Amino acid sequence: QAAHRCSTSPDHPSLLAELCQVGGGPHPRQQAARPRVMSNYEEEQALEIEALTSIFEEGKEFVKISDTEFKLKLLPHPQGEAENHVGFTLHVTYTAEYPETAPEWEVEDVKGLPDEKLKTLKGLVTENIESSLGMAMIYTVAEACQDFLKENNTKELSMHEEMLLRTTGDAGGKAEGDEDDDEEYDEDDDDYGANEPEEEWKGLAEKPMCAEADRVSPDTFAVWKAKFEEEMIAAGIFKKDEVKAKTGREIFLEMGPKDGADGKAAGGDEKKDGAMVYDAALFGEMEEDVDFDDLDDLDED
Repeated sequence: QAAHRCSTSPDHPSLLAELCQVGGGPHPRQQAARPRVMSNYEEEQALEIEALTSIFEEGKEFVKISDTEFKLKLLPHPQGEAENHVGFTLHVTYTAEYPETAPEWEVEDVKGLPDEKLKTLKGLVTENIESSLGMAMIYTVAEACQDFLKENNTKELSMHEEMLLRTTGDAGGKAEGDEDDDEEYDEDDDDYGANEPEEEWKGLAEKPMCAEADRVSPDTFAVWKAKFEEEMIAAGIFKKDEVKAKTGREIFLEMGPKDGADGKAAGGDEKKDGAMVYDAALFGEMEEDVDFDDLDDLDED
């Protein structure tokens, strides 16, 4: 039947070629077209990888995993001209029809970027990929990411450093505001406040007093003190019936006259009413202060 159709359709060579295929296989031109389209995608992918290898330092910035997969280590200053506080790795895998379709990608090894900035970075990558479909796009994406890293190349501060920074900023703003106020006064009026008499300070005479119910009296203070001590004893801070250290006055008063034997042993004199008598001899003052010539004079009198 195929041979019969071929012989009866001499005016349709394309139809003749299709019908004369043994086993009903695909058209010869279709067989040639398929590998050529696939070859175009692979060729564009190979050319892009070659270009990226020449731009980024291989092994340090560019790491090739396979013919369709690689990693780009991106920094704001890859040559080290400034300190890099942020950075990340862009892991790219080509799809079979890249660059007509978007590649598979993910962000790895993130350094110094908080969650909010990382989310913004991923949105930037997606935006550049979608706007570059149909052509090699990885360098465009990498360049946009490096610009983003340069804009956000700030050192990640600890909580303590952030607190100090906020404190310094508030103090600086306040000082600057005071200077502005002084300048404003100087610009508007050089003699600002010079002619105004200084108000006399009257102390507490005109200070308003609180309501009488809120004032503290000795009675209310005594009630509060008793309640406070009870709370402190209950909390274990104060000890009930705590033995307090004696004052010097209490010790002196307790050193009353002993019995006669003790008093004589100490060399002291004692009056009948129990009052203590000062004995200068106990303190070594007898020899220094007494003049014996004066005693002789007293005897003669």
